[in-house]
Amino acid sequence: MVIDKTLIEDIKSSTNIVDVIGEVVSLNRAGRNYLGLCPFHKEKTPSFNVIEDRQFYHCFGCGKSGDVFKFLEEYRQISFQESVKVLADRLGIAVSIDVPRQVQQQNSPNQAFYDLHEDALKFYHAVLMTTKIGEAARAYLYERGMTDELLKTFQIGLSPDEPDYLYQSVSKKYDEEVLTESGLFNLSENNRIFDTFKNRIMFPLKNEFGKTIGFSGRVWTKEDIEKGQAKYKNTRATRIFNKSYELYHLDQAKPVIQKTHEVYLMEGFMDVIAAYRAGHVNAVASMGTALTPEHVNRLRKLTKKIVLTYDGDKPGQNAIAKSLELLSDFQVDIVKIPDSMDPDEYLQKTSEKALGKLLVESRISDVEFWIGQLKPANVDNLQAEIAYVEQIAKIIAKSPSVTAQNSYISKVADLLPDFDFFQVEQAVNNARLTMRNQQMAQLSAASNSAYESSASGFRGTVKLPSTPKITGLRRAENQLFHRMLNHPMILNDYRMRDDFFFQTPELEELFQILKRDGQIDTVALSVLSQEVQTAYYQVLEEILPPETNLEEVQAIEERRNHFLREQDFRKQSKQIRESSNHGDVDAAVEALQMLIAQKRDME
Repeated sequence: MVIDKTLIEDIKSSTNIVDVIGEVVSLNRAGRNYLGLCPFHKEKTPSFNVIEDRQFYHCFGCGKSGDVFKFLEEYRQISFQESVKVLADRLGIAVSIDVPRQVQQQNSPNQAFYDLHEDALKFYHAVLMTTKIGEAARAYLYERGMTDELLKTFQIGLSPDEPDYLYQSVSKKYDEEVLTESGLFNLSENNRIFDTFKNRIMFPLKNEFGKTIGFSGRVWTKEDIEKGQAKYKNTRATRIFNKSYELYHLDQAKPVIQKTHEVYLMEGFMDVIAAYRAGHVNAVASMGTALTPEHVNRLRKLTKKIVLTYDGDKPGQNAIAKSLELLSDFQVDIVKIPDSMDPDEYLQKTSEKALGKLLVESRISDVEFWIGQLKPANVDNLQAEIAYVEQIAKIIAKSPSVTAQNSYISKVADLLPDFDFFQVEQAVNNARLTMRNQQMAQLSAASNSAYESSASGFRGTVKLPSTPKITGLRRAENQLFHRMLNHPMILNDYRMRDDFFFQTPELEELFQILKRDGQIDTVALSVLSQEVQTAYYQVLEEILPPETNLEEVQAIEERRNHFLREQDFRKQSKQIRESSNHGDVDAAVEALQMLIAQKRDME
């Protein structure tokens, strides 16, 4: 469907580009703008500039610029309509996208990669469900509690124990560049192409729109396990897959997360499937990597409550501890799984009903987790007890509920032979007092800093990179177009002039749209070339007073005409030199006379 232009502009005006870019780029305020390391090219010195009041970004290093839709298109390699849907979902606005295939291919620069992965998904699934080798793999999965219905729901497949079956299946359909960059194939030293995945159970990895973007393959045969092969092998980073950003099952879990206002965060694919079997669809997992800030920022837009459901063994508990540092501004519950099991193992030992009950009823708070996690191994050691109380008191003091604090103090006192409730309580009170004094000091320092900034201007160490030099002619044309863009009366004046056109081709293309439509909206801009879009955002970078008058516009045009005449002089001077060098004296004299006449007219 075609999304209404008015709705697109409403979505854009309701979104702060700093918030969106800030989810994936660390931004620091620098004057009136924000500055960070460019996500589109490697750099050590920040040159990526986000202009909040005008809602666009520009990199002084690689030259990329655009609005919030363009950023999502470039960073996530999605189409314009998909970027609109991403932002609409953030705002809770229902937008459905049903784009014809031929339009998808025009809008998405990576459509061929999506198509290839969809073909690979069908290939792997067919191998599992219809072949002889698939029977053995299915028997293995049935033993794990899987059914044909679950295999179809999660579109699980099997990569054959052959070097290039997938490649032979799809090689004639796709360009070599798409095949080699897809992550589905490897190139040997003698330039032979092999399938990346061999003899593995295949879990398709999808983005939040349900498009297949990669795979994770799990070993399943006794022989491969005994060889010590990695349990899971994931698609390498590609144009469409970034494991530090994507979350397994998010496309199916997202609507339920928004309805239940919480998400189960798990470690593995089978754990998510186990939760699904137990009736909890709102479960996701990181894809073969620890929880990252990018994962957390994605979840922040969906819910404020995380239910950590990591493995019950020591590595799983350590993973919880690391994750809690990233989830400090969430409400976090932690599911306690007995006997060091993971959710899938617990389901195998009990039942779907038992797992469903465990996920709801066996939760503890993050403070309770730390009480157990930090407890000294030897509670009879007085020095270890003292260090533990001092450490846990700081954590308990951060709890906003006094009732909860008292409950936590009781739990700590019950664990320690040399401390009673009142001694632990005193440690918590001291920690609370220290926190309050620190907060007051920070507020005072912030107040003094704000005063100094207002009195003497911005004193930060971050400096904006200097804008690359542009010609005087381009600057004058940028300023003239800026005035037309923001002042309809000025635009109308230039609309009536048949003799006027912009010397800069990109600005002339924009001018024709502006003359026709009276504005340049997001949709119109999205289909223009990258060069024209960059020219548009260079215009927005011009810092001009909000108000103008006829005299100012005339001065800009006179300056523009001056640069145009200088440009003509340079061309004629070049023509004189070339004619003279080629011995064409008559042509050189004629050109010189014209040049002298023009200079007299200027004087």
